[in-house]
Amino acid sequence: MKKKKKKPVVAIYLLILVVLYIIIYIIPKVSGALQPTYNITYGEMKLSDKTTGYVVRNEQLYVSGHGGSTNYYIKEGDLLRAGTTVMNVEGSTEGEARGKYSDILENIGDDAITTESYNVEKGGVVCYYADGYESKLSSKSMRKKDKEFYSKLSQNSVIALNRKDVNEGEPVFKIVDRTRWYLVCYVPKDHRERYDIGGEVTVELDGTELDATVCSIKREDDEYRIILTTDHFYDEFGKLRVIKNVELITYDQRGLLVENKSITEKKGQQGVYVQDKVGKASFVPIKVIKSDGEMSLVCDTIFYDDKGNETYTVEIYDEVLRKPES
Repeated sequence: MKKKKKKPVVAIYLLILVVLYIIIYIIPKVSGALQPTYNITYGEMKLSDKTTGYVVRNEQLYVSGHGGSTNYYIKEGDLLRAGTTVMNVEGSTEGEARGKYSDILENIGDDAITTESYNVEKGGVVCYYADGYESKLSSKSMRKKDKEFYSKLSQNSVIALNRKDVNEGEPVFKIVDRTRWYLVCYVPKDHRERYDIGGEVTVELDGTELDATVCSIKREDDEYRIILTTDHFYDEFGKLRVIKNVELITYDQRGLLVENKSITEKKGQQGVYVQDKVGKASFVPIKVIKSDGEMSLVCDTIFYDDKGNETYTVEIYDEVLRKPES
């Protein structure tokens, strides 16, 4: 009598082992490849707008009542009381106001103060730069100007006024209100929510940070005009009219960061799926503090819901599904 062949049984047994191996080892790896993960870490959430700033001051331009050689008593940026003598002009010249100052004089019109004593009528910071917009652009008029007006302003139009001699009628110095000055900026319309009247903004100018307050917000086409006010002293604030590469920082904090595409919702609660060491992903509720559209700053370890209930949440180095299935 012939013995039964065992090869089919062995083949089936081996097939079962292969299937189990695939289920236990291969499928989780494939699933992981389809559902990539990342580790939550600490980082900086910074919301800011890089734009051009137009400087607005309350200031008064002085023009010389006669020509002659100049003698300066006060240096740029000094704070003066009313009645202080800024400079003196000795001798005389018969020349007319020179062409390099014609644009300034045309812009300022009849709003300049003609002086022969060179005394300051109102106290403020002395400045030896002008562009002729000293009276046309002030805290009273800045809200009435639109982007077409501001975009035509140029730092190249600002001319130095201190020199060896002057002719009658030429600008010689200006006095600027030190107590408050303004910065007009334009930001994208989808960044409107970053700004509120009375809200604080950190303004960065060439590495210098100033605290400012939003005093005006207005829609202009596809942008918003934001006007900021500050009382912080900036060395060149009297000289500058147009500042490129201004950064308006509305939020800057460090904490746990998660990718927005990994955030999902379950029963009305926002959360992410955290994967454990064996590859099992579980929903963990989160509380978003701030978002920039791509990343979100979230509470760490514990947060309290609207009812005051304590809720455990994500921690640093948690492994999160990058894009969980909804």
